[in-house]
Amino acid sequence: MRTTVVLLASLLPAVASADEVYLKSGGQLSGRIVNRTATQIEVDIGAGHVTVPVSHVVKIEEGRSALHEYQDRAAALGPGDAAGWVALGDWASARGLGTQAREAYTKGLAIAPDDPRANAALGRTQIDGRWVSEEEGYRAKGYVQYRGEWITPAELEAIQREDAAYAAQEQARQAADSRVREAEARADEAEARAKEAAAQQQPGWDSSYPGWYGAGYWGAGPVVWPSGSINVRPPSTIATRPARMR
Repeated sequence: MRTTVVLLASLLPAVASADEVYLKSGGQLSGRIVNRTATQIEVDIGAGHVTVPVSHVVKIEEGRSALHEYQDRAAALGPGDAAGWVALGDWASARGLGTQAREAYTKGLAIAPDDPRANAALGRTQIDGRWVSEEEGYRAKGYVQYRGEWITPAELEAIQREDAAYAAQEQARQAADSRVREAEARADEAEARAKEAAAQQQPGWDSSYPGWYGAGYWGAGPVVWPSGSINVRPPSTIATRPARMR
């Protein structure tokens, strides 16, 4: 809120003798105080109304602003005074009161529809001796509206070609990214299948052989010896060989 108020204050034209509202943030509102309560102050700055909390206000200097002057001048105009309203529109526009200037021009145009100054100020253009709105004028000249702007058909065609080229490029990029992701997924799947096949080809353990036999066969020796008796031949039955004579 504070940033918005300061920005609006910086955009206002210098107006002598206006109601000046000084803010604690360092900003300042120049215009006409239209409402004041114990908690907030509403200021008409010409382009609209701004409401600020009283707690944000340092001081107020009341004076007579351009808005006061506009209202007094408007009140003095007669209902059929087209020239007066157009002149008031010029006066308000020169003081930065855009909303009030448009109001004055519109009232003047309602009285005198062919007034050139009021028509031009409101963006209207004359075609074949007839004043038309800005939109009608552009369309009559062959312009088309695109993205909030009036452009020629050739400009529109160039923009559309550029947009189409960008869309095709983006579509190709997305398709390429999709192919890369699919290839990566296939590679991961193939790697997983290869690992699974390798695991299945490892030699299995034959459970028909005792554990101690296998271990002894491979050189590690039995971990558990048989618990039964072991038959050993008596020494007498073992054949002896006489010592070899030299």
